[in-house]
Order: sequence, then structure tokens, then C-alpha cells
Amino acid sequence: MKNLAGTSNSATRRRFLQQMAAAMAVPLATGRSTAAAPGRGNGNLVFVVGTHHYHPEQSMPPLAKELERLGFHTQLILPPGDPEENHNGAGLPGLEALDHADAAVFFLRFLTLNDEQLGHLERYLKSGKPLVGLRTSTHAFRYPASHPRAAWNDDFGRNVLGTHWLTHMRSVTECRRLEQAKNHPILTGIDEKPFQSPGQLYITDLQPGCVPLVVGSGEMPREQILSHRFGTRIVARTETDILAWTWQNHYGARVFATTLGHPQDFAVPQIMRIVVNGIHWAAGVEVPGASTELKTFDLPLNP
Repeated sequence: MKNLAGTSNSATRRRFLQQMAAAMAVPLATGRSTAAAPGRGNGNLVFVVGTHHYHPEQSMPPLAKELERLGFHTQLILPPGDPEENHNGAGLPGLEALDHADAAVFFLRFLTLNDEQLGHLERYLKSGKPLVGLRTSTHAFRYPASHPRAAWNDDFGRNVLGTHWLTHMRSVTECRRLEQAKNHPILTGIDEKPFQSPGQLYITDLQPGCVPLVVGSGEMPREQILSHRFGTRIVARTETDILAWTWQNHYGARVFATTLGHPQDFAVPQIMRIVVNGIHWAAGVEVPGASTELKTFDLPLNP
């Protein structure tokens, strides 16, 4: 197993980690990108975990394992500790794995990467390769306003995924597919019945050309006026908004993005199917058939 954090291991330890990674398809050490045995040819899928908010460090490894089962070769970039605003002092080591990715899945929040690490990410984005953005990735960066990289605070969400960060509601989210999108491949196996996400609905501001697939409804304790650099809007006590969409972004990349990603979302069969289908679609791979069993998992967390 290649150590992308720059540390060295003995041959014995390296063989041990390789065997364990192949068996479990989960990361075994912080600051590394770990890979399981190649799948059936769906390509190299790199998961980039850039926050501990909503615990993607726990949810992405079993999601990657399920994608392995379905034919992808996966790698997981997991930082040592929480990388938000460089709290871990290391940022996101291992991003050079993106140089060899066929598609990438991002779960990021409030990063302040150094130039070298951000360079790997920028090269991937500019390549136009497929990508998936989950939950808080709409607000992936938080550089100080005076920082030369401050534009990334909004540009990753807006120009890469299709919406900048606004706010979120305060209740669980009642979800349903959009009927006009019911024949989209990502909605294969999703019927008209509503389903519930334990997470809160994020309010979006989608860019032109985004194709909405799934909507959700959530509640606030009271009506609010939201003012930010993009303008002013009223957030009602009850809001319905788009929570999963596709897009061809400003770099020409095929994008699937969703504000789903609460740790308990992956126990909901419809949500697991939407995420798995979305990853397949973004990667240009045929989505699993409606009769294909997908393995959900439950993380009993309440972030």
C-alpha cells in the first residue's frame, strides 16, 4: 500500500497493511490513501474526506466497500485528525491520489489547504474528470477574507458542484423523487413513495443547467431573513428545496451532487441507492439495476 502521507514503513508492516486493506477495504492509518483489491473494471474511484462534521471518516469507508463490491477500485484519503481550518496541522495529505483517479467523491468542509495540496485538487478539477459532491462539500473552504485563495470559499460550491452555501433547516427532511426526473438513471429503483432523511435540509441556489432529481422539505422554528454576499432572501418556516442534482460544471466535468450525507442517511435504502447510482452515473458506468441488492449500513451517531 502506497503511503501518500510521506511516512515510511518496514516491509513487514507494509505487507500487513496491504493484506488488511484488501480484506476490509477501509483505511487503517491516518494520513494515508488506502486501496483495496481492484474490482471488475469500473475504474479507480477516490474518496476525499475533508471534515469530521457528519462523520464521513466513518461513513465513507463502508460506502467505498460497497462500491468495491459493485466493481470499482476505491481509494480513501483520510487525514490524521480533523482537517477543517487545518486544525490537524496537516491538512489533507494524500491528494496526489487524484492524479490517477477516474472519478472522485468529495465530502469536504471549511478547509484551508496549502498550495501543494490544493494544487492536486485544482489539477483534478481542471482535468474535467467526473466528480461527486456530498453534503457539506458546498462549503468546502474557509480561507480568511484577505487570503489569496479566499475565492475558493464560494467557488468550489458554486462553480464545481452547482450551488454555494446558504443555510439549513432544523428538522428531519421529508424526501421524494421529482416526477419529471423519474426516468433518470440515478433514480433507478426509486419509486414515487416518500422517504425520510434524518438530516436537515440544506437550502440551495443552483446554477443554470443543473438538473434536479430529488427534493426535500424541512422546517425552521420561525421565518428568517437570510442576508449574505449573494443577496437577501426569506427562509420560511417550511421550505422545499432540491437536494440531489446533476450538472456539467464550469470545468466541463460530469457532476452528481447532493446535500444528503448525514451519517444515518446510509441506513435508508432509497438514499443509499441514490448515492450509489449517482456515483455510477458520474463515473460513466451503468447504474445497478432496480433488482440489485445494495447493502445499507447504520452509524448510530447524532452529530
